[in-house]
Amino acid sequence: MANNGHDPGRLDRLEGLVEVLFNRHLEFEEEHKRLLIAQVVLTDRIDRLAELQTETAERLRVLVAIVDEVIRKRPPSASA
Repeated sequence: MANNGHDPGRLDRLEGLVEVLFNRHLEFEEEHKRLLIAQVVLTDRIDRLAELQTETAERLRVLVAIVDEVIRKRPPSASA
């Protein structure tokens, strides 16, 4: 082949590889976009969970205080 080193088959292969790389890059960009959205959603849910945990801890603290007060004000048992 006296094509000055230019093999049409080689060029076709290179074009095919570029096309594959381009398509995979597009797939990667879409997957990356989905991951970023999922990360935002997950962060929002974790923040909400932290808020609920704080509310639960406060309610538990109040409940423990009430039960403690009830127990302390109860008269001594007659069986003791």
